[in-house]
Amino acid sequence: MAMFKFARRAAGSVQGDAGRPSGEAEVLAFCRETVSKVSALEPAARDCADEDLRDRTRAYRERLQGGETAGALLPEAFATVREAARRAIGLRHHDVQVMGGAALHLGMITEMRTGEGKTLTATLPAYLAALSGQPVHVMTANDYLATRDRNWMRPVYELLGLTAGLLEPAPRADVAVRRAQYAGDITYGPWNEFCYDFLRDNLAWDLDGISQRGLGVAIVDEADLILIDDMRTPTILSGPVTGQEDRHEAVARAAAALLPGAHFTADQAARTASLTEAGLAAIEDWFGIDNLYDAANGGLAHLVENAVRVLAYERDRDYLVSGDQVMLIDQKSGRPLQSRYADGMHEALEAKERLPVQPMLQTIATVTLRDYLRQYDHLTGMTGTAVSEALIYRDLYGLDVVAIPANRPVIRMDHADTLYRTRQSKLAALAADAGRRAGAGQPVLIGAMSAADAEEVAALLADAGTGCEVLAARNFEREAHVLAEAGRPGAVTIVVKMAGRGVDIILGGPGGDHDAVADRGGLCVLGTERTGDRRTELHLRGRAGRQGDPGESIFYLSMEDQSVASLTRAVPASMRLPDGIAFRRLSHELDKAQVRTALGQAQWYQANVAFDDVLAAQQHSFYADRRSVLHEPDMRTRLTSILDDVITDEVEAALKAEAAPGDLARQLARIYPVTRESGDISLAMQGGGADRVASVIAAVRRDARQAYEIREAALGEQLMRDLERRVLLSVSDRAWREHLAAMADLLSSLQIRAAGGTPSPAGYQREAAALYTAMARQVRRDAVRHVFHLKVEPQRKQS
Repeated sequence: MAMFKFARRAAGSVQGDAGRPSGEAEVLAFCRETVSKVSALEPAARDCADEDLRDRTRAYRERLQGGETAGALLPEAFATVREAARRAIGLRHHDVQVMGGAALHLGMITEMRTGEGKTLTATLPAYLAALSGQPVHVMTANDYLATRDRNWMRPVYELLGLTAGLLEPAPRADVAVRRAQYAGDITYGPWNEFCYDFLRDNLAWDLDGISQRGLGVAIVDEADLILIDDMRTPTILSGPVTGQEDRHEAVARAAAALLPGAHFTADQAARTASLTEAGLAAIEDWFGIDNLYDAANGGLAHLVENAVRVLAYERDRDYLVSGDQVMLIDQKSGRPLQSRYADGMHEALEAKERLPVQPMLQTIATVTLRDYLRQYDHLTGMTGTAVSEALIYRDLYGLDVVAIPANRPVIRMDHADTLYRTRQSKLAALAADAGRRAGAGQPVLIGAMSAADAEEVAALLADAGTGCEVLAARNFEREAHVLAEAGRPGAVTIVVKMAGRGVDIILGGPGGDHDAVADRGGLCVLGTERTGDRRTELHLRGRAGRQGDPGESIFYLSMEDQSVASLTRAVPASMRLPDGIAFRRLSHELDKAQVRTALGQAQWYQANVAFDDVLAAQQHSFYADRRSVLHEPDMRTRLTSILDDVITDEVEAALKAEAAPGDLARQLARIYPVTRESGDISLAMQGGGADRVASVIAAVRRDARQAYEIREAALGEQLMRDLERRVLLSVSDRAWREHLAAMADLLSSLQIRAAGGTPSPAGYQREAAALYTAMARQVRRDAVRHVFHLKVEPQRKQS
């Protein structure tokens, strides 16, 4: 049977032209040349009436259909969009935005500084790509930004005769609504909604249940957040599995008795933990079993692995307890999440905290963001920080990075880090500095790396009579409103981690006096500490000094900070550094430490995606075959081919085991109703020689085909076809769910066997392939068995 063959979309460029520029110098030269060409075409575009601009869209489409390349059309298309934006929303693309659009068209990760107008930039490649009719998906970090950007840019597209759809979060999305949203020439949405729809489409039972019309072009905003930070985040569709609640509680009690180091090793930063050999023995003694991984223990191993893993999760850092619920925390924004872990992880956290354990969720379908994005024909992205992560983009996505120059020179002053002896003295000095600046009319943005720091600074400011706003990333719309006011004179705003990301801070605020605030030094960014995450730091600094505005940034450090302590252990305790020292050498060492952290992170990603890719390849194969079932015009040929495969497997296994004719008949009867009056099978089995196996297979196939004809005659042709399609989809879906659980168990088992180290990707791939082969064989067997044995009402014959 031609089932479960690996299928993968080929990555490609929208441009599709020979001689595509390569290397940053060539790409920038191409982008600058594009600006010259677009600017030369601008006067003609301005002379067009609105309807003439709209007619250009039709003409461009005809030229593409006639064989002209998108690359050849690019200058004219960009000039058209530039003029449409000027008319529709009063914004004309700057030259650097045209450069950014050209780089996105080439399939680059485009670095554009904060405030350079990435939202408007995206309209250029989105329009050009949409002309060919391929789906264009613009992905954002959250639903607020998707709604804002789509509504903001929609007049530009509509002036040019295009439509822009919007994906809104919907746990149970209506397929008809989703199809309409994807029917737009360009569709905006949060990245996770695209992933959820992809999974739902691959579980559809008919073609009308599919919402996406293909994976053509993905333009990713905040690329570093989505393509790197969330790349291994799985999007999961799950369903409840009842009856495991008591087992979770019992396993949590066993895990609580384990000793760190002796019974398990934990990595708090990576949030991973695994049993040692002594720990495995302790668990087996606790439950009175000989082998934790024996199938007779009913999945106990998976529950134990989850219970051990959550020992590396820290309350109020990785999750919150609110009432009788465990709420996850977004590690970048500090935002409480409404989602739950699947595969028993969330239930393990509830049991650890001695809360009521909710019914366990079983994974029905899952995909990592990286795997989903790599299935697009053309992937590109833009962000404020990309160059520092160029290695990751290249190795994991095959994408190169280009830095687009700022529209106006950056004049922000980045001061040297200021060092204090204690955390308390550091925060007190920071609050005092913020109060002084606010009193002088300068707006201040304080970047806190934890909610605790934010609350303490806010309390210090309140004690000093300075008001402030605190954003802990809990409500996107409120964040946007608060940040819109953060540039007003004397405003003090505290953001936790990356709260409010994607929203610019304009000096003076909306309708305010920009120049008056600029004269006071512009926005000042104060950081409560420096961490190993350079991108978060650069984004925070980049809030100030947008579009050539003045601004400042200062980071306050203490000897108690983890990042500082790791670099100053060699400093003698007797050496008393004065508080408030501008320590440039320490800043330099922290910069180097961040580079080392980035390299280590890249290596960690590379090591782990090797495991992700094994399941991803299997999923591509599984989904490709499942889609082929939906499109299959001849289910009879497909099922009889599957029937032949199953018969071959059964006969070969029986003969290898030297089964008697009666044993083979009973074995076959579990699959299809053996024709009793036929003695061909027995005669074939009594034969000898090299042709014996082939003779028996041929005899059984003839018998099975006869049973198949009888079944079809009883049900009627159309009902038989419907039954075959639905049975194959049903047994495939059930087998895939079980396979996902088996793959999770396999990885856990390999991690234990590696004794806390990294298991071999080759070993994982080998054992995973065996599981997949077994699953495919079981799907074939179950499909045949159900087609023959399911009780179905036959079609009534027309009189």
